[in-house]
Amino acid sequence: MTSSYLHIDRLIKRFDDFTALKGISLDIKEGEFVCFLGPSGCGKTTLLRAIAGLELPSEGQIVQNGRDVTVLPPEQRDFGIVFQSYALFPNLTVADNIAFGLINRGMKKNHAMEKVREWLCLVDLDGYEDKFPAQLSGGQQQRVALARALALSPGLLLLDEPLSALDAKVRIHLRHEICQLQRKLGITTIMVTHDQEEALTMADRIVVMNHGVVEQVGTPEEIYNNPASEFVAQFVGTMNFLPANVVDGDQLKIEGITVPSPQDVKGRHATLALRPEQIRIGKPSEPGLGATVKTIEFMGSFVRLECQLRDNSSLLQVDISAERAKQGLPARGEMCTLSWDVVNSQVFEGEVA
Repeated sequence: MTSSYLHIDRLIKRFDDFTALKGISLDIKEGEFVCFLGPSGCGKTTLLRAIAGLELPSEGQIVQNGRDVTVLPPEQRDFGIVFQSYALFPNLTVADNIAFGLINRGMKKNHAMEKVREWLCLVDLDGYEDKFPAQLSGGQQQRVALARALALSPGLLLLDEPLSALDAKVRIHLRHEICQLQRKLGITTIMVTHDQEEALTMADRIVVMNHGVVEQVGTPEEIYNNPASEFVAQFVGTMNFLPANVVDGDQLKIEGITVPSPQDVKGRHATLALRPEQIRIGKPSEPGLGATVKTIEFMGSFVRLECQLRDNSSLLQVDISAERAKQGLPARGEMCTLSWDVVNSQVFEGEVA
């Protein structure tokens, strides 16, 4: 992964009075797996469709592999696409679905069928050539759609929520398969998803979008550990927010207790952000914020406690590993203290809405 394979420059897309994309600029490297992540209506699918030529931008530029494709129709662009709905031809067999694009491009049928067999092996559907889509499970249909998109050897693979229609177990299995196939082929891939777990486990980099703008671009680790905005902190993973008064630039007061800030803060008010797994739970006599345990949930590999601060209605989620929980936890209704390492906290100026 070296030079920029896909360059998006100040892309704007308007639908009458509504602006879906507000000046998006982005560079994607060759061979990279990038996820567009965000809630419904954030613009991620519109951006994918603009890259595919299914929506023409109102302003801006898209350059793929050194070639300006901004206004080119889809058939003149170099990509394969897989939709959430599979979009297979119901009246064609698996083999004919995959071969369709190859034959359309002038490949002889016997050569196309050789290619089809190769791709069926790659997506673990060897022997399914003569079946029809209706005879396949959702996961198998999505594999056929993937093989059909890749059979044309595109330079860019676009995945539009490809796993959201599948049940949880199939989804987890298929996302692992897609990652392995993408690494094996080295194909530049963009996937649209609203599922943060999908993005965190599959992507080399994540583009977090909200209201038509890019909130943050980074590796899964960067997005999770160092969210650039309150929106990213709230949307990716679980985050606790504690309103605080600024005592000094690097000191905050929460619940009458002064705690260090991870960075200098301007203004009078701030919000401290903490992941549930970064909070320690202690005895009432130990230093920390006083709290009462309201609920305890066993989650398998960890135990989640919901704790209410003494002088506040704030409820904080605290995740304790199952191993650590064996050493003892306060019971429901008991008092405790909550503490953390300053390096594991984040601070946002002002109060979180």
